[in-house]
Amino acid sequence: MGALSKVAPTLLRPALRLMPSTRLSHAALFRKRPAQLIVNRIKDLSHFYMIGIGFLPWLAVVTYAHLVYGPCELTDIPKEGPAPHYWQYERTPVRQWWAKWFGVSDMEHHERNLAYYEKQGIVSRWRQVEDRVKHLEGERLDYKGWSYQPVSSTWVDYGRWQAVRMRDQYEQHGHYTQ
Repeated sequence: MGALSKVAPTLLRPALRLMPSTRLSHAALFRKRPAQLIVNRIKDLSHFYMIGIGFLPWLAVVTYAHLVYGPCELTDIPKEGPAPHYWQYERTPVRQWWAKWFGVSDMEHHERNLAYYEKQGIVSRWRQVEDRVKHLEGERLDYKGWSYQPVSSTWVDYGRWQAVRMRDQYEQHGHYTQ
C-alpha cells in the first residue's frame, strides 16, 4: 500500500503530450523581447534632422557654390581704396562666407592668444609667490598676520562727531532739550 501511494501520483497524472492544444500554436509561452519603439523613433529623428535637414542642403549649397563660382583668385592689394577684409583671403566663396560671419580674423585670434597667455603668466606668478609664502611660513613656524591699515583723518573726525552726538543725545530716536 505504501508503494502504491508513491507510484500512484505518477501513473494517474496525464501526460503533457496527450493534452489537446487549446490555442493551436507553436508554443504555450509568449517570448519577451525589448521594445523597439523608442530606439526606432530616435533613429528616425536623428536621420531626419542630420541627413534630411542638415547634410543634404549643405551639400547642395557647397556644390552649387563650387560649380558656379569656382575657386577664388588672389590679386594684389590695391594701392588706392580700402584694404581687403580678412575674410577675402580665403580660397572659396563658402570659406569666405564662413570666415566673414562665423570666423575670427588672424589678428583677433593672435590678440586673444596674447591675452590668454598674459593672464596665465600672471596667475603662475601669483602661484609662485603663494608657494614661496607657504614655504616660508612652514620654515619659520609663522602664520598669516594682518598688517596695519592707515586710518584716514576724515574717519577719525567722523568718529569724534558720533561720540559727541551719542554723549549729548539721551535717546537715539528723540531730540529732547535740556
